[in-house]
Amino acid sequence: MKKFPAYLASWEDIEKWAKEGAWKVLEDEWKPDVVVGLARGGWVAARLYCDYLGVKDLVSLKVEHWGVTATPDGKAKLKYGSNYDLSGKKVLIVDDISDTGESLTLAKNYVESQKPAEVKAATLLTIKGSRFKPDYYGEEIDWAWIVFPWNFVEDMINLVNNLFEEKDALTTDEILDLFKELHGIDVPRGRLDEALRMAEKRNVFKLSDGKWRKA
Repeated sequence: MKKFPAYLASWEDIEKWAKEGAWKVLEDEWKPDVVVGLARGGWVAARLYCDYLGVKDLVSLKVEHWGVTATPDGKAKLKYGSNYDLSGKKVLIVDDISDTGESLTLAKNYVESQKPAEVKAATLLTIKGSRFKPDYYGEEIDWAWIVFPWNFVEDMINLVNNLFEEKDALTTDEILDLFKELHGIDVPRGRLDEALRMAEKRNVFKLSDGKWRKA
């Protein structure tokens, strides 16, 4: 079972990090004409930056990371761009976190190809040592897997699948204990139960004899 640090982010965290980043933009007295939110993780952050900065135009780009089974290198790829005319505009690209920096680098290269007046990037968080340093961000942190509120179920499924690499079946309590041991997170039982039930409806896991298994 893989052991790594994780952090269960709350909606209050999201609002705090977005405000911290937005204040830095405001203090710079730099006003973007348009915010580009990176799908999927950057959407909520992008909308918050729009709110705090008073930006009306919000568009989306979709960047995906293809896994090792899909491509040899697993690099980020642009899935779709935007029909919005970015030429001559001041553009703020927003994502949730700068980790490897690949998504933001790819997005910035795409935006710059559209001949904008200026391009800057903002995130909620940036990882120390990331190859891409956003112009604005809420906080800089040591590496940890951040479980954002908008992908809680997805991350719970992935973390439980990690446990099933060595365990055939686990009770909810055993899963909670392993999350604390391996990742240092206390997941509320009710939230985990709900995520597991959703996964069951999606035929990802199944519950029998009080234990969860892969479907």
